[in-house]
Amino acid sequence: MKQLSMWEATSNEKKQRSSLSGNKECDVVVVGGGFTGLSTAYHLQKKNIKTIVLEKGSLGSGASGRNGGQILTGFIDSMSSLAKRKGLDTARQMLQMSLDSIDLIERISKENEIACSFNRSGHLYAAYKPTHIDWLKEEQEVLERDFNYKVQVIEKKDLQAEIKSDFYHGGCIDENSAIYHPFNYVLGLAESVEKLGGTIYENSEATQIIKAPNRKVIIETPEGRVTADHLVIVTNAYSGNLHKTISRSIIPVESIMIATEQLPEELVSSLIPKDRAVYDTKHMLYYFRRTPDNRMAFGGSGRSLSGDTAPLYQKLKEGMDTVFPELKKYKAEFCWSGKVGFTREMLPYIGQLEDGTHFAFGYAGHGAAMSTLMGNLLAENILSENNGKNPFEKNDLRPIPFYSQHGKVVGLMKYYFKVKDAIS
Repeated sequence: MKQLSMWEATSNEKKQRSSLSGNKECDVVVVGGGFTGLSTAYHLQKKNIKTIVLEKGSLGSGASGRNGGQILTGFIDSMSSLAKRKGLDTARQMLQMSLDSIDLIERISKENEIACSFNRSGHLYAAYKPTHIDWLKEEQEVLERDFNYKVQVIEKKDLQAEIKSDFYHGGCIDENSAIYHPFNYVLGLAESVEKLGGTIYENSEATQIIKAPNRKVIIETPEGRVTADHLVIVTNAYSGNLHKTISRSIIPVESIMIATEQLPEELVSSLIPKDRAVYDTKHMLYYFRRTPDNRMAFGGSGRSLSGDTAPLYQKLKEGMDTVFPELKKYKAEFCWSGKVGFTREMLPYIGQLEDGTHFAFGYAGHGAAMSTLMGNLLAENILSENNGKNPFEKNDLRPIPFYSQHGKVVGLMKYYFKVKDAIS
């Protein structure tokens, strides 16, 4: 298997961008060139706010180019649970924002003619156990009664119309989700930023934040510096030590993916006939979908304490073959990994710290949808155009407790699995 993201390997032509050199000035400097950062720059540039984006590596090298390409409604926690935790009115607002996020991606892609294979084909939430069908039905009732939102729960006897597999026992269909080629969306969004007058520097790691006497902020990189009125940090699970308050508020969890060689079109189309995004109710979930070039992209959670990732990918291939026995004779051509960002509440956070830094992170596997909207909201925050009713707004960030053992941070992972057990 090639240890390379299939999305990058099959992407549109990539533009080469220079690294930052010398001194630059702008209105807003954005650290992080993923979906959130590029969306922030895009929406600021539409208001003629001069923006510079600093990307540590190359665009799409983080989560934005390594995810499953599933733009899903909702959040990692169920809407019924969120209603209990946050109140029904707030939960309703959250669900609407989730739907708005998909609309926004579709609108940006159309308006800027981004060739990212956007397809609003819906998703299937597949039931791993027969008892999970009962839970899906309960959730369906809550969604229709309390949220005026309709989904369809199907039994195992009707599942073949959605997925050619005996592995699952039914599922829930939501027609509002979408799929796309995430790497191509990154590239298209970046080009849209530049067409609006924004500047993007690759291979330009932000190494230090300096507060200037004139209330401006200076971001240093190895070969240059940017002076700006506002600072946005949107590095999510790839946050280093640039801003410790932010990095200590994120749980980074490793996710791995494989993608098959190109399959016969009649085979791959028979496996997921309606081209849905699929993910399941399993504790260590699987998520998968067809790709525009007739592959199966298949992902799951995975981490290796030894550093040897080969067994993880092999196990994931075995999992894919269990779900789809027809794929046993086809090889996995690509394998890659990436980090998913979680917060204490398993919900996204957005806000501004006392030092003036704007932030957004913690999408918990739903960043392909929510991150573009969060970029828009960050732009509104900077321009003071928001209505003050964002349910994800945070005025302060509390560090997540962790401890170090033999040089390895393990407490974050223990915290994650403790929370995951509680909501599964």
